Amino acid sequence: DFYAAAMDSVTIEKLGITPIKGELEKIKQLNNLQSILDYTTYLRVNGIGGTFYGFGVGQDRKNVNKYMVNVSQGGTTLGDRDYYLKDDSRSVKIREAYDTYMTTLFKLIGYTDAIAQQKAKTVFTIEKALAEAQMSRLEMRDPYKTYNKLTVADFDKITPNINWKNTLTQLKVSGQDTVLVNNPTFFKSLNGLLTSTSVADWKTYLEWNILKGSSGSLSSPFVRANFAFTQAQTGQKVQTPRWQRMSSLTDGVLGDLLGQLYVAKYFKPAAKARMDELIANLRKAFEIRINGLEWMSAETKQKALAKLNAFRPKVGYTTKWRNYDGLVINRATYFQNLRNASKWAYNENISQLGKPVDRERFGMTPPTVNAYYSPTLNEIVFPAGILQFPFFHPDADDAINYGGIGAVIGHEMSHG
Repeated sequence: DFYAAAMDSVTIEKLGITPIKGELEKIKQLNNLQSILDYTTYLRVNGIGGTFYGFGVGQDRKNVNKYMVNVSQGGTTLGDRDYYLKDDSRSVKIREAYDTYMTTLFKLIGYTDAIAQQKAKTVFTIEKALAEAQMSRLEMRDPYKTYNKLTVADFDKITPNINWKNTLTQLKVSGQDTVLVNNPTFFKSLNGLLTSTSVADWKTYLEWNILKGSSGSLSSPFVRANFAFTQAQTGQKVQTPRWQRMSSLTDGVLGDLLGQLYVAKYFKPAAKARMDELIANLRKAFEIRINGLEWMSAETKQKALAKLNAFRPKVGYTTKWRNYDGLVINRATYFQNLRNASKWAYNENISQLGKPVDRERFGMTPPTVNAYYSPTLNEIVFPAGILQFPFFHPDADDAINYGGIGAVIGHEMSHG
């Protein structure tokens, strides 16, 4: 039903901007800073979008058996803060494309060209100020610098314009007296920006957040504008056919349901058994090589071997599928399906608070052609999607499998 609704382009074209009219109208009614802040939390819990900052529940990196609220820098659209701040040719080109993108979308909802251009300028000014307060991509790689455990009371002192106790309640979080903040300095800057920026400008910023979050899911003029902006950033020549985009979207939204169908057809038990064997053999080979190192001390070898034997391999798919209880999908309402799915995902994420860490969950869906190492779970993970030819085949010669997926296994092992 989800895929069928996504492929019903006739209905999507007829609707035009209808799916977002209600939210745009709500923004017009906002009249003070508190109403702006309340609306941003409403957007988040209803699966419509996240503004100002990132928010979610994840593992505490220093106590990996516990889930915590994580709050992070955010509020910008471009993929890197440097695109707002640097004047190299690539950054300038992306900013020009971004301005065109914003202006086009504002015009598509009925604004004149002059007003659309002014709104685009307003959004960029706000986002540039947020970007200036963000850490660089390099700084964000520092696990110590980005680990700041604050009490809610102390977080309030950094951002007196945001009452975090009330905000957390609005975000459906209760019983939490501490949060993890990746960049407290960003929130100090955000606090000042909240009052130095007019309510009218914040309303424009919120309009933009509705538009950018919806453009790829509305009628053709929005989708074309969205792709033109993508082209400027990635260089992609031709838009991916709709059926492929909607297949990927279905995988992203309902990955555990689609994944069950995928593994039943493409990943048999014999393939999993063979992959388990390859991992065990490579782990043993790694152990032999560590023991044979002349430059490594006996004490260091002992620690290296302890690390090697500690990680957990996960192959193919989870042993605990999600069944998406409570998620409503209707064959006739594509846009609402997306909203429902985002809202369901938010609620599911928040519901992890207070529960044991789920060590059976995969961070990728079964059809994904990729693999990863998770430092907080200390696991190497190989979805069923990558365990296909040419990377892997259960009946292939060892040379093919070790030369293909073997290299990937070794790569993920070396991360840990």
